[in-house]
Amino acid sequence: MPQKSPVYAVTRIRVHEKDMIKPETMARMAEAAPAEVMRLLGDMGYGGIPDPQLSDGERMIAKELSDAYALIKEVTFCPEKTDLFMLRGDANNLKLLIKRRLTGAGGSPALMTGVYSGEDVIRMVQNADYRELPEEFTKRLNALEQSFSGGIDPGRISAEIDRAYLEHCLKNASGPSLEYFRGLADFTNLLTALRLRDMGAGADKLKNSLMPEGYISHRLLMQCFDGAEEGMARAAAGPARERILKGLEEYGRSGRLTELERQRDNYLISLFKGARLAGGIEPLIGYLLGREQEAKCLRLIITAKRNDLPDKAITERLGELYG
Repeated sequence: MPQKSPVYAVTRIRVHEKDMIKPETMARMAEAAPAEVMRLLGDMGYGGIPDPQLSDGERMIAKELSDAYALIKEVTFCPEKTDLFMLRGDANNLKLLIKRRLTGAGGSPALMTGVYSGEDVIRMVQNADYRELPEEFTKRLNALEQSFSGGIDPGRISAEIDRAYLEHCLKNASGPSLEYFRGLADFTNLLTALRLRDMGAGADKLKNSLMPEGYISHRLLMQCFDGAEEGMARAAAGPARERILKGLEEYGRSGRLTELERQRDNYLISLFKGARLAGGIEPLIGYLLGREQEAKCLRLIITAKRNDLPDKAITERLGELYG
């Protein structure tokens, strides 16, 4: 029977950290031929598939992530803190299931692991009854359900659920976790502003698309949105400011957002790197985020290899690993 104690939990996590892909191995895979990538993954037992092929990549990643989520659920001694990160799976499932219900799509969708079981989330969506969820979700989902008679807007469904998730996390997080969600909010709002401006959208569209504030105020972001392109740097604020500026500098040169996205991923994972040797809940959260970052990097590599993209397309997007 697992012991719900910090010592037990962190010891279990330490054991599983040894199985994570090392940065030098990930870098090697980024430059390797497709067959070599899968051989390396097969040799380390990743995904539990012998002699894997590129077509097995997503199944292998899903298996590793599922095992990581199950481990955290098993050993956490503070579920109210780890659930903030697990709840992201439920948010994605809600988006998928609500859209499928409204469009009448059939089949059995592949659901992510979250705080709630897939069966429970399916029941909630089928009955349009969200009382079991945190109050931020209940409030926004009830309002969404009432609005569907006037038409279906898939983008609004996703945005409202994302807002509910961030509102809940910003309200309940503390320490590095709070910094994580503040940073996530800031990067999300900046990326949204830049994408909308590239599309030629107006300030009203941005106002309706913003997530809750982190360190960057909505008011300042709106002012920068209407100003000169180089003025977006004025919005950079908080502990992630230097990383934001690096991403904006590259965007100014190339018009691409890939560096800002990479800086986001690197900043968020960095918040828990320093805590991996601590004895609190942070090593558990860091391990989970590390596994997610690992999966994101592998998806990038496998997708690039499948589509015969140049190695540069991988390396310029590859984020830092937790290990």
